[in-house]
Amino acid sequence: MRVSCLPTPIVARKFGSLAWPAPRGAALMAVCLVLGACSDGSDEDLPSATQLRAICASIVGKQLGAVTVSAAKRYEADSARGTPAFCQVQATQPPYLDFEVILPDNWSGRLWQQGGGGFDGFIDSAVVLDAAGKVQALSRAVGQQAAVYATSNGGNRQSVAAEAGPMVWFDGTPAGAQSLQDYDYASVGKTVHFAKALTAEFYGRKPSKTYFSGCSNGGRNAYAAIQRWPEEYDGVVSGCMGMDLAGQTAMWMNIAKVEGTPAMPTATQWNRLYQAAVAACDARDGLTDGIIANYAGCDFDVSTQACGQAGASSDPSICLSAAQVATAKTLVSSLTSSAGSVVYSRYQWADWSTSFYGVLGGAYMAIATSDVSWITSPARQATFDLGQHLGPLTIGLQQTGADNDKRAVADFVAAGKKVIHWHDGADELVSLEDHQRNIALVHEMAKAKGLADPAQASRFFIVPGTNHSGGQSLTAVDWSKAIIDWVEAGIAPSQLTYTASTAAQGVRTLPVCPYPQYPRYVSGDTSLSTSYTCTAP
Repeated sequence: MRVSCLPTPIVARKFGSLAWPAPRGAALMAVCLVLGACSDGSDEDLPSATQLRAICASIVGKQLGAVTVSAAKRYEADSARGTPAFCQVQATQPPYLDFEVILPDNWSGRLWQQGGGGFDGFIDSAVVLDAAGKVQALSRAVGQQAAVYATSNGGNRQSVAAEAGPMVWFDGTPAGAQSLQDYDYASVGKTVHFAKALTAEFYGRKPSKTYFSGCSNGGRNAYAAIQRWPEEYDGVVSGCMGMDLAGQTAMWMNIAKVEGTPAMPTATQWNRLYQAAVAACDARDGLTDGIIANYAGCDFDVSTQACGQAGASSDPSICLSAAQVATAKTLVSSLTSSAGSVVYSRYQWADWSTSFYGVLGGAYMAIATSDVSWITSPARQATFDLGQHLGPLTIGLQQTGADNDKRAVADFVAAGKKVIHWHDGADELVSLEDHQRNIALVHEMAKAKGLADPAQASRFFIVPGTNHSGGQSLTAVDWSKAIIDWVEAGIAPSQLTYTASTAAQGVRTLPVCPYPQYPRYVSGDTSLSTSYTCTAP
């Protein structure tokens, strides 16, 4: 393929709030002048592999707005692995915001933006390399959908103590304040604007379709993308985060306040409690396989694991005290205000043995109140009181821009733009029930705005048996094909496939069903999704 060097006319194009040069960038112009390979500028024309190789080599040091390209590496196509040739670009924007953009030779015109996780601080790369530095795995968005892939570290650097969240956000410096704003929301817009500008530098035109996908904090990022830059995106995938960071933080703090006390079960006790729930509810999906797929049909009672009960362990280090039973019940019961309104919906059964409620909840309390003692002092965390602290928490997270606005999501859906919401079926950190509660609110608001059937633009799926973020690996669920088919071909997702690989079971596929359906085993090979059917609870 050839590329046009001189657009007609040469004008500046604007991506979001940043103005960049016309889409035939300086690096591309230099290559064209050297190679003398210019075409008529039709949208179908792309630079040749030779040209893209040269652009990749020459892009280092290029500044696009406030972003500087710091490194670029070319990877050639690998027919054995089925991966295309691409350029991996790294870039940075002060103070601590780093980017990765992958630009494939066989670009389809799509841009795929990936969100982060936790407190961010790292690049969720599209590329997995082996020990020899060769491409071992590649994001489906690049490898199968030929999209440009863009992501960032969210504005802080986990590997550098003085630049790592959450503590850098409270260091009293302008850089720390900017890092917090980047984490709260700004890095999402900066990433899409830079990626579109860089795409224009490489290919001579901006993307025709743009998508966002993320899980956990990346799921929060996904709703922030909808809320603040709806014009930039055609489709969004948001996983394992429920559009209510204030309610989520309140639930975390409600558990964190008993950490370090006898009322908090140990990791072993949490794990044994989950195993008892699995033993009681596993077969309710038609198959005993270690997964509570029929989560809505599980009515397991925590009290059965209290010391002295017939169904509990006789080992006092495994059975639960009365105080520990009460703590466990706070997770499988909705958190309500004194007036009886739901602040946060109950969790479904999960293994809570490795959760960090004080770390997570304390950080968001600090973001909301600017009081860093919520992070550093367990004694401060123990003072959490829903009636006293929910109001400042809610207002504070809204003012910093960290929380999501369900009205904006409803506007996006009502406009007919597509959103796939999803959740891990055994999520120990974020409640799938609260995610569903907020999606239902969004759908009601979208209907009030004139959308008769919100399912035309917004659908919720559950990945069976996975813990937090388990449905987001490179091979777990093909979210990219699902949202792209919906946006570009009008094929609405009705059932997806989860692929898992374990030493005990090998490779196994299961249906990913629309909420509240679950995959019920019918007959045949238990490792194949075709042996199951999505069933109402």
